[in-house]
Amino acid sequence: MGTKTLIRLLIILAIIGGIAAIFHFAGSGGSVAKVTSTTNKTKVFNDFPINDIAEIHLKTTDGELTLQKGEKSWVVAERENYPANAEPIVEMLRKVWDLNIVQPVTIGRSQYGRLNLIAPDEATLPDQAATLVSFKDSEGENLHTLWLGKIYERSENRPDPIGGGMATSEAGRYVKTGSSNSVFLVGETFSDIQTGPSEWIDKSFFKVEDIKSIEIVTGDKKEDWKLTRKDVSSDYVLAKAAKGEELDQAKVSSMKSAFSNAQMEDVFVGAELKENKPEGTTFKISTFDGFNYIISTGEKNDLNELPLSIKVSGKFAEKRKQGEEESDEETARLDKAFNTELKELKDKLAAEKALEGHVFKVRSYLVDSIIKKRSELFVEKEEQSPEQEIAPGVSLPGLPLQGN
Repeated sequence: MGTKTLIRLLIILAIIGGIAAIFHFAGSGGSVAKVTSTTNKTKVFNDFPINDIAEIHLKTTDGELTLQKGEKSWVVAERENYPANAEPIVEMLRKVWDLNIVQPVTIGRSQYGRLNLIAPDEATLPDQAATLVSFKDSEGENLHTLWLGKIYERSENRPDPIGGGMATSEAGRYVKTGSSNSVFLVGETFSDIQTGPSEWIDKSFFKVEDIKSIEIVTGDKKEDWKLTRKDVSSDYVLAKAAKGEELDQAKVSSMKSAFSNAQMEDVFVGAELKENKPEGTTFKISTFDGFNYIISTGEKNDLNELPLSIKVSGKFAEKRKQGEEESDEETARLDKAFNTELKELKDKLAAEKALEGHVFKVRSYLVDSIIKKRSELFVEKEEQSPEQEIAPGVSLPGLPLQGN
Protein backbone atom coordinates (compact mmCIF):
# COMPACT_ATOMS: atom_id res chain seq x y z
CA MET A 1 0.00 0.00 0.00
CA GLY A 2 1.42 3.36 -1.06
CA THR A 3 1.91 6.32 1.21
CA LYS A 4 -0.77 8.41 -0.55
CA THR A 5 -3.29 5.60 -0.29
CA LEU A 6 -2.56 5.22 3.43
CA ILE A 7 -3.05 8.93 4.00
CA ARG A 8 -6.41 8.88 2.17
CA LEU A 9 -7.58 5.95 4.31
CA LEU A 10 -6.61 7.76 7.52
CA ILE A 11 -8.53 10.87 6.43
CA ILE A 12 -11.62 8.80 5.61
CA LEU A 13 -11.45 7.03 9.00
CA ALA A 14 -11.16 10.39 10.80
CA ILE A 15 -14.24 11.70 8.97
CA ILE A 16 -16.22 8.56 9.79
CA GLY A 17 -15.14 8.80 13.43
CA GLY A 18 -16.29 12.43 13.64
CA ILE A 19 -19.68 11.58 12.15
CA ALA A 20 -20.06 8.67 14.59
CA ALA A 21 -19.33 10.96 17.53
CA ILE A 22 -21.99 13.40 16.37
CA PHE A 23 -24.61 10.68 16.11
CA HIS A 24 -23.54 9.19 19.45
CA PHE A 25 -24.10 12.42 21.38
CA ALA A 26 -27.23 13.26 19.40
CA GLY A 27 -28.72 9.95 20.44
CA SER A 28 -27.82 10.22 24.11
CA GLY A 29 -28.53 13.91 24.61
CA GLY A 30 -31.52 13.99 22.34
CA SER A 31 -30.79 17.37 20.79
CA VAL A 32 -27.13 17.94 20.04
CA ALA A 33 -26.58 19.32 16.57
CA LYS A 34 -22.80 19.15 16.69
CA VAL A 35 -20.08 18.07 19.11
CA THR A 36 -16.54 19.34 18.75
CA SER A 37 -14.06 17.03 20.44
CA THR A 38 -11.01 18.48 22.14
CA THR A 39 -7.98 17.14 23.96
CA ASN A 40 -7.16 20.44 25.65
CA LYS A 41 -8.28 20.93 29.24
CA THR A 42 -10.30 24.13 29.30
CA LYS A 43 -12.01 25.21 32.49
CA VAL A 44 -15.68 26.17 32.51
CA PHE A 45 -14.76 29.14 34.74
CA ASN A 46 -11.35 30.68 34.13
CA ASP A 47 -11.65 33.00 37.14
CA PHE A 48 -13.78 31.17 39.70
CA PRO A 49 -13.08 33.01 43.01
CA ILE A 50 -13.42 30.02 45.31
CA ASN A 51 -12.15 31.87 48.39
CA ASP A 52 -14.63 34.74 47.94
CA ILE A 53 -17.77 32.59 47.84
CA ALA A 54 -19.91 33.40 50.89
CA GLU A 55 -23.33 32.29 49.65
CA ILE A 56 -24.63 29.54 47.38
CA HIS A 57 -28.19 29.70 46.07
CA LEU A 58 -29.81 26.62 44.53
CA LYS A 59 -32.99 26.85 42.50
CA THR A 60 -35.09 24.17 40.79
CA THR A 61 -38.76 23.75 39.95
CA ASP A 62 -39.11 21.97 43.33
CA GLY A 63 -37.83 24.86 45.41
CA GLU A 64 -34.89 27.01 46.46
CA LEU A 65 -32.14 26.70 49.03
CA THR A 66 -29.56 29.13 50.39
CA LEU A 67 -26.27 28.10 52.00
CA GLN A 68 -24.37 30.89 53.71
CA LYS A 69 -20.92 31.11 55.25
CA GLY A 70 -21.42 32.11 58.88
CA GLU A 71 -18.84 33.27 61.39
CA LYS A 72 -17.95 29.73 62.44
CA SER A 73 -19.37 27.49 59.73
CA TRP A 74 -21.68 27.23 56.76
CA VAL A 75 -25.38 27.42 57.67
CA VAL A 76 -28.69 26.51 56.01
CA ALA A 77 -30.90 29.60 55.76
CA GLU A 78 -34.11 27.58 55.37
CA ARG A 79 -33.40 25.91 58.72
CA GLU A 80 -33.02 29.21 60.60
CA ASN A 81 -29.25 29.16 60.04
CA TYR A 82 -28.75 25.72 61.54
CA PRO A 83 -25.15 24.55 60.87
CA ALA A 84 -24.61 22.88 57.51
CA ASN A 85 -22.40 19.93 56.75
CA ALA A 86 -19.41 21.81 55.35
CA GLU A 87 -17.77 18.81 53.65
CA PRO A 88 -20.12 18.49 50.63
CA ILE A 89 -20.21 22.30 50.24
CA VAL A 90 -16.42 22.56 50.08
CA GLU A 91 -16.33 19.56 47.75
CA MET A 92 -18.87 21.20 45.42
CA LEU A 93 -16.87 24.44 45.33
CA ARG A 94 -13.71 22.52 44.55
CA LYS A 95 -15.41 20.66 41.71
CA VAL A 96 -16.77 23.88 40.19
CA TRP A 97 -13.39 25.61 40.51
CA ASP A 98 -11.69 22.69 38.73
CA LEU A 99 -14.52 21.95 36.29
CA ASN A 100 -13.17 21.16 32.82
CA ILE A 101 -14.96 21.07 29.48
CA VAL A 102 -15.08 17.59 27.96
CA GLN A 103 -16.82 18.70 24.75
CA PRO A 104 -18.29 22.00 23.62
CA VAL A 105 -21.82 21.42 22.28
CA THR A 106 -23.32 23.44 19.43
CA ILE A 107 -27.04 23.72 20.09
CA GLY A 108 -29.85 26.18 19.40
CA ARG A 109 -31.83 27.81 22.22
CA SER A 110 -34.97 26.10 20.95
CA GLN A 111 -33.42 22.77 21.95
CA TYR A 112 -32.42 23.73 25.50
CA GLY A 113 -35.41 21.87 26.91
CA ARG A 114 -34.12 18.58 25.58
CA LEU A 115 -30.95 19.06 27.61
CA ASN A 116 -32.81 20.35 30.69
CA LEU A 117 -31.32 23.82 30.35
CA ILE A 118 -34.39 26.06 30.59
CA ALA A 119 -34.69 28.41 33.58
CA PRO A 120 -36.95 26.89 36.29
CA ASP A 121 -39.36 29.85 36.08
CA GLU A 122 -39.71 29.46 32.31
CA ALA A 123 -39.88 25.69 31.88
CA THR A 124 -43.28 24.32 30.86
CA LEU A 125 -42.32 20.83 32.05
CA PRO A 126 -40.24 20.00 35.15
CA ASP A 127 -37.89 17.70 33.23
CA GLN A 128 -36.92 20.57 30.92
CA ALA A 129 -35.67 22.80 33.74
CA ALA A 130 -32.11 23.33 34.84
CA THR A 131 -30.78 23.44 38.37
CA LEU A 132 -29.39 26.94 38.86
CA VAL A 133 -26.41 27.25 41.22
CA SER A 134 -25.54 30.88 41.95
CA PHE A 135 -22.34 31.83 43.77
CA LYS A 136 -22.28 35.14 45.65
CA ASP A 137 -19.83 37.10 47.75
CA SER A 138 -20.29 38.42 51.29
CA GLU A 139 -22.13 41.48 49.95
CA GLY A 140 -24.67 39.34 48.11
CA GLU A 141 -23.18 40.21 44.72
CA ASN A 142 -23.58 37.43 42.17
CA LEU A 143 -20.17 36.22 41.00
CA HIS A 144 -21.07 33.26 38.78
CA THR A 145 -24.03 31.04 37.93
CA LEU A 146 -23.78 27.43 36.80
CA TRP A 147 -26.74 25.88 34.97
CA LEU A 148 -26.89 22.12 35.51
CA GLY A 149 -28.78 20.30 32.78
CA LYS A 150 -29.32 16.72 31.77
CA ILE A 151 -27.02 14.00 33.08
CA TYR A 152 -25.15 12.23 30.28
CA GLU A 153 -25.26 8.43 30.47
CA ARG A 154 -22.57 6.36 28.80
CA SER A 155 -23.23 2.89 27.43
CA GLU A 156 -21.29 0.10 29.13
CA ASN A 157 -21.64 -2.22 26.15
CA ARG A 158 -23.30 -4.96 28.17
CA PRO A 159 -26.90 -5.99 28.83
CA ASP A 160 -28.64 -4.26 31.73
CA PRO A 161 -29.02 -6.92 34.49
CA ILE A 162 -32.12 -5.16 35.88
CA GLY A 163 -34.14 -4.38 32.78
CA GLY A 164 -34.10 -4.64 29.01
CA GLY A 165 -31.63 -2.89 26.79
CA MET A 166 -28.00 -2.06 27.41
CA ALA A 167 -26.55 -0.98 30.75
CA THR A 168 -25.52 2.65 31.16
CA SER A 169 -23.67 4.66 33.80
CA GLU A 170 -23.69 8.36 34.63
CA ALA A 171 -20.59 9.90 33.05
CA GLY A 172 -21.16 13.66 32.92
CA ARG A 173 -23.62 16.50 32.62
CA TYR A 174 -24.63 19.22 30.18
CA VAL A 175 -24.05 22.69 31.61
CA LYS A 176 -23.98 26.36 30.69
CA THR A 177 -22.85 29.45 32.55
CA GLY A 178 -24.54 32.72 33.45
CA SER A 179 -26.36 34.32 30.55
CA SER A 180 -24.09 32.66 27.99
CA ASN A 181 -25.62 30.52 25.26
CA SER A 182 -22.60 28.18 25.16
CA VAL A 183 -23.33 24.62 26.26
CA PHE A 184 -20.69 22.15 27.43
CA LEU A 185 -20.48 18.52 28.41
CA VAL A 186 -18.46 18.13 31.61
CA GLY A 187 -17.19 15.07 33.42
CA GLU A 188 -18.96 15.79 36.74
CA THR A 189 -22.58 14.78 37.34
CA PHE A 190 -23.28 16.90 40.47
CA SER A 191 -25.99 14.34 41.24
CA ASP A 192 -25.81 15.12 44.96
CA ILE A 193 -26.93 18.74 44.54
CA GLN A 194 -30.52 18.99 45.86
CA THR A 195 -32.70 21.74 47.30
CA GLY A 196 -33.97 19.75 50.30
CA PRO A 197 -32.64 21.48 53.47
CA SER A 198 -32.37 18.16 55.31
CA GLU A 199 -29.78 17.06 52.74
CA TRP A 200 -27.40 19.85 53.77
CA ILE A 201 -27.69 20.24 57.55
CA ASP A 202 -24.97 18.95 59.83
CA LYS A 203 -26.40 15.71 61.23
CA SER A 204 -23.82 15.30 63.97
CA PHE A 205 -25.81 14.20 67.00
CA PHE A 206 -25.36 13.15 70.62
CA LYS A 207 -24.18 9.76 71.82
CA VAL A 208 -24.96 8.28 75.23
CA GLU A 209 -22.36 5.83 76.52
CA ASP A 210 -22.01 3.68 79.67
CA ILE A 211 -25.37 4.42 81.28
CA LYS A 212 -25.37 4.48 85.08
CA SER A 213 -29.08 5.21 85.52
CA ILE A 214 -32.04 5.75 83.23
CA GLU A 215 -35.38 7.17 84.31
CA ILE A 216 -38.64 7.69 82.42
CA VAL A 217 -41.14 10.44 83.20
CA THR A 218 -44.50 10.30 81.44
CA GLY A 219 -46.88 12.26 83.66
CA ASP A 220 -48.40 9.03 84.98
CA LYS A 221 -46.38 8.51 88.16
CA LYS A 222 -47.58 4.99 88.82
CA GLU A 223 -46.12 3.88 85.48
CA ASP A 224 -42.84 5.83 85.71
CA TRP A 225 -39.62 4.04 86.68
CA LYS A 226 -35.90 4.39 87.28
CA LEU A 227 -33.22 1.78 86.67
CA THR A 228 -29.72 1.94 88.16
CA ARG A 229 -26.58 -0.20 88.14
CA LYS A 230 -23.34 -0.07 90.10
CA ASP A 231 -20.93 -0.58 87.17
CA VAL A 232 -20.92 -1.16 83.40
CA SER A 233 -20.90 -4.95 83.78
CA SER A 234 -23.85 -5.11 86.20
CA ASP A 235 -27.54 -5.64 85.49
CA TYR A 236 -30.13 -2.99 86.19
CA VAL A 237 -31.90 -2.72 89.52
CA LEU A 238 -35.33 -1.10 89.83
CA ALA A 239 -35.24 1.89 92.16
CA LYS A 240 -37.88 1.85 94.90
CA ALA A 241 -39.16 -1.56 93.89
CA ALA A 242 -42.41 -2.55 95.56
CA LYS A 243 -43.07 -5.98 97.03
CA GLY A 244 -43.58 -8.55 94.28
CA GLU A 245 -41.98 -6.42 91.53
CA GLU A 246 -39.37 -8.70 89.96
CA LEU A 247 -37.46 -6.98 87.16
CA ASP A 248 -37.21 -8.98 83.91
CA GLN A 249 -33.63 -8.46 82.72
CA ALA A 250 -34.51 -9.64 79.21
CA LYS A 251 -36.89 -6.69 78.90
CA VAL A 252 -34.46 -4.03 80.14
CA SER A 253 -31.02 -5.23 79.02
CA SER A 254 -31.28 -3.29 75.73
CA MET A 255 -31.68 -0.08 77.74
CA LYS A 256 -27.99 -0.27 78.63
CA SER A 257 -27.29 0.98 75.11
CA ALA A 258 -30.17 3.48 74.88
CA PHE A 259 -29.31 6.42 72.58
CA SER A 260 -25.88 4.93 71.84
CA ASN A 261 -26.44 5.36 68.11
CA ALA A 262 -28.84 8.29 67.98
CA GLN A 263 -29.42 9.78 64.54
CA MET A 264 -31.56 12.69 63.40
CA GLU A 265 -33.32 13.31 60.12
CA ASP A 266 -34.01 17.04 60.21
CA VAL A 267 -34.61 20.12 62.37
CA PHE A 268 -38.13 21.44 62.95
CA VAL A 269 -38.59 25.17 62.29
CA GLY A 270 -41.48 27.57 61.72
CA ALA A 271 -44.98 26.12 61.48
CA GLU A 272 -43.68 22.53 61.73
CA LEU A 273 -42.02 23.37 65.03
CA LYS A 274 -45.32 24.60 66.47
CA GLU A 275 -46.99 21.35 65.44
CA ASN A 276 -44.25 19.10 66.82
CA LYS A 277 -43.65 19.67 70.50
CA PRO A 278 -41.50 17.22 72.53
CA GLU A 279 -43.98 17.16 75.38
CA GLY A 280 -44.72 13.44 75.70
CA THR A 281 -42.09 11.29 77.38
CA THR A 282 -38.86 12.45 79.05
CA PHE A 283 -35.77 10.35 79.75
CA LYS A 284 -33.30 11.32 82.45
CA ILE A 285 -29.97 9.57 82.00
CA SER A 286 -26.70 9.65 83.95
CA THR A 287 -23.50 8.02 82.72
CA PHE A 288 -20.44 6.67 84.49
CA ASP A 289 -18.21 9.26 82.81
CA GLY A 290 -20.12 12.22 84.25
CA PHE A 291 -22.73 13.18 81.64
CA ASN A 292 -26.36 13.94 82.48
CA TYR A 293 -29.00 14.00 79.77
CA ILE A 294 -32.61 15.14 79.71
CA ILE A 295 -34.15 13.85 76.47
CA SER A 296 -37.76 14.79 75.70
CA THR A 297 -39.86 13.27 72.93
CA GLY A 298 -43.30 13.91 71.42
CA GLU A 299 -45.99 12.00 69.60
CA LYS A 300 -45.13 9.65 66.75
CA ASN A 301 -46.61 10.45 63.32
CA ASP A 302 -47.78 8.11 60.54
CA LEU A 303 -44.23 7.97 59.13
CA ASN A 304 -42.83 6.70 62.45
CA GLU A 305 -41.12 10.03 63.11
CA LEU A 306 -41.25 12.05 66.29
CA PRO A 307 -39.81 15.29 67.72
CA LEU A 308 -36.93 15.17 70.19
CA SER A 309 -35.06 17.78 72.22
CA ILE A 310 -32.03 17.42 74.45
CA LYS A 311 -30.36 19.10 77.42
CA VAL A 312 -26.96 17.95 78.58
CA SER A 313 -24.57 18.73 81.40
CA GLY A 314 -21.37 17.19 82.61
CA LYS A 315 -19.15 17.10 85.66
CA PHE A 316 -15.69 15.61 85.33
CA ALA A 317 -12.73 15.11 87.64
CA GLU A 318 -10.23 17.84 86.81
CA LYS A 319 -7.24 16.10 88.38
CA ARG A 320 -6.07 12.51 88.45
CA LYS A 321 -5.48 10.79 91.78
CA GLN A 322 -1.84 9.79 91.79
CA GLY A 323 -0.81 6.32 92.90
CA GLU A 324 1.45 5.83 95.89
CA GLU A 325 4.35 4.15 94.11
CA GLU A 326 4.29 5.80 90.68
CA SER A 327 7.59 6.62 89.03
CA ASP A 328 8.07 10.03 87.44
CA GLU A 329 7.82 8.38 84.03
CA GLU A 330 4.54 6.64 84.94
CA THR A 331 3.13 9.87 86.40
CA ALA A 332 3.92 11.80 83.23
CA ARG A 333 2.41 9.10 81.02
CA LEU A 334 -0.76 8.69 83.09
CA ASP A 335 -1.24 12.44 83.48
CA LYS A 336 -0.98 12.87 79.72
CA ALA A 337 -3.57 10.14 79.10
CA PHE A 338 -5.86 11.63 81.76
CA ASN A 339 -5.65 15.13 80.26
CA THR A 340 -6.29 13.78 76.77
CA GLU A 341 -9.41 11.96 77.96
CA LEU A 342 -10.57 15.03 79.92
CA LYS A 343 -10.26 17.18 76.80
CA GLU A 344 -12.26 14.65 74.78
CA LEU A 345 -15.02 14.70 77.40
CA LYS A 346 -15.16 18.50 77.41
CA ASP A 347 -15.18 18.64 73.61
CA LYS A 348 -18.02 16.12 73.53
CA LEU A 349 -19.97 18.17 76.08
CA ALA A 350 -19.50 21.38 74.08
CA ALA A 351 -20.61 19.72 70.84
CA GLU A 352 -23.72 18.20 72.45
CA LYS A 353 -24.67 21.39 74.29
CA ALA A 354 -24.77 23.10 70.88
CA LEU A 355 -27.81 20.90 70.14
CA GLU A 356 -29.82 22.50 72.93
CA GLY A 357 -32.64 24.82 71.94
CA HIS A 358 -33.52 22.85 68.80
CA VAL A 359 -36.22 20.26 68.14
CA PHE A 360 -35.09 17.41 65.93
CA LYS A 361 -36.97 14.96 63.74
CA VAL A 362 -35.91 11.39 64.55
CA ARG A 363 -37.10 7.92 63.68
CA SER A 364 -39.26 6.35 66.36
CA TYR A 365 -37.11 3.20 66.54
CA LEU A 366 -34.77 5.29 68.66
CA VAL A 367 -37.18 5.09 71.61
CA ASP A 368 -39.71 2.39 70.69
CA SER A 369 -37.88 -0.29 72.69
CA ILE A 370 -37.45 1.82 75.84
CA ILE A 371 -40.78 3.61 76.13
CA LYS A 372 -42.30 1.07 78.49
CA LYS A 373 -44.73 1.34 81.35
CA ARG A 374 -43.52 0.26 84.78
CA SER A 375 -45.94 -2.67 84.69
CA GLU A 376 -44.26 -3.91 81.49
CA LEU A 377 -40.81 -4.34 83.06
CA PHE A 378 -41.52 -7.30 85.31
CA VAL A 379 -41.33 -11.07 85.06
CA GLU A 380 -44.72 -12.31 83.97
CA LYS A 381 -46.40 -14.52 86.54
CA GLU A 382 -47.69 -17.84 85.31
CA GLU A 383 -51.39 -18.09 85.93
CA GLN A 384 -52.35 -21.30 87.70
CA SER A 385 -55.62 -22.77 86.49
CA PRO A 386 -58.05 -23.64 89.33
CA GLU A 387 -58.58 -27.33 90.10
CA GLN A 388 -61.55 -28.68 88.23
CA GLU A 389 -64.26 -30.10 90.45
CA ILE A 390 -65.56 -33.54 89.62
CA ALA A 391 -69.28 -34.10 89.83
CA PRO A 392 -70.44 -36.89 92.19
CA GLY A 393 -70.75 -40.25 90.49
CA VAL A 394 -68.33 -39.31 87.69
CA SER A 395 -65.01 -41.11 87.42
CA LEU A 396 -61.94 -40.02 85.53
CA PRO A 397 -59.27 -42.37 84.20
CA GLY A 398 -56.84 -43.27 86.99
CA LEU A 399 -59.12 -41.93 89.75
CA PRO A 400 -61.53 -43.92 91.92
CA LEU A 401 -65.25 -43.24 91.63
CA GLN A 402 -66.20 -40.49 94.06
CA GLY A 403 -68.39 -41.55 96.93
CA ASN A 404 -66.75 -45.02 97.25
